[in-house]
Amino acid sequence: MKCSKCGMELPDSCTVCSRCGSEISRDFNYNNMERELLNTVLEEEAINGMSENSMLDQHKEPEDETMYEEVKKQPGKLAAAFVVSAAVVAGTVFFLRSFSTDFEYEKTEAEYQNCLTMMAKENYKEALESVEILLKENADSLEYLALKNTICEKSGDSASQLKVLKKIIAADEDNYQAYEKLLELYLADEKQDEIKKLAENAPNAVIASMLKEYLVDAPYLELTPGVYDTVQELSITSEGEHSIYYTLDGTSPQENGTLYTNPILLEQDHFYTVKAVCKNERGTYGDEAFGEYQIGINAVRPTPNEIAQPDVYPDGGEYHTPQMINIDVPIGYQAYYSWSLGTELTPRNGTLFIGGITMPEGESTLSVIITDGNGNCSTVKQVSYHYQP
Repeated sequence: MKCSKCGMELPDSCTVCSRCGSEISRDFNYNNMERELLNTVLEEEAINGMSENSMLDQHKEPEDETMYEEVKKQPGKLAAAFVVSAAVVAGTVFFLRSFSTDFEYEKTEAEYQNCLTMMAKENYKEALESVEILLKENADSLEYLALKNTICEKSGDSASQLKVLKKIIAADEDNYQAYEKLLELYLADEKQDEIKKLAENAPNAVIASMLKEYLVDAPYLELTPGVYDTVQELSITSEGEHSIYYTLDGTSPQENGTLYTNPILLEQDHFYTVKAVCKNERGTYGDEAFGEYQIGINAVRPTPNEIAQPDVYPDGGEYHTPQMINIDVPIGYQAYYSWSLGTELTPRNGTLFIGGITMPEGESTLSVIITDGNGNCSTVKQVSYHYQP
């Protein structure tokens, strides 16, 4: 303990200063406390980034007791100083977070606008790149998924569009528009089984009803396939009351079918390979029904006529300009081809011909067959080409 008059160090038990004779006061020394607290505040402010000059100025010893007297009169200022210091730090953190959020928002908005711009310019490659960036930030955004669906649809990428639509439905199972688009893809590929699955798992009655309108049932052959001794009548029915087309020689009913109107007479001593299919008012075909009938003990399966080799053009030879190879396919038949030698060509290992074939460079041999759809094939025709640009 020190004497307040002369500053001499005194034992705690002293009541009178031995140097100056002044009476020692037992009151708590607020001045010393206030100085200590003020120094603590100054140190905290220095840690929180206050300027060096400000610290130096505030660390100067006051020339008189006026400043401490003010503090003594208003002890709440010390607490206020602490609060202000904490508020400065909190405000800085909030500002930095707000700045970061605003920056990310502006970055996302710029990418979104770029996607729309590229779509307007029909630059679907860059538009897709932009929407992929957006989806990395928010993979479940229906807005971004809808953008990607439009891009895939416009660019003709049906495989990617199919995946996007399934994601949309997973995120929003009642999305009617997504089901409509998915239905369009399945109808284009004649995937009746997929449409049936959609209808069975539809989330509500409205979507289920919409899908079922496009389902086409397979026709039913009322006469059980098999061997019969006498003439029979064959009736074909449809649960959905759709149009029915049929053939009796095993060819495709979609291509060569006759419209069913009355029961079909199966005559004595004949062998019939019946195929039938239903068609709805929208022109969609369902699955085929199949049955073989042997009428009469002496009835045997007919031997098909020999199928002639297909015509292929241009003829074999040497070429120096790009060529497209075509195959003359009769109505009701299909052609298959292969560039592989040493392997017997069949419909199973060949490529179905659906249009022009690009002639490859160098020496090559094209193998071609045609089939009637009942497993009957022509012999293999081979044509050799030498294309040197």
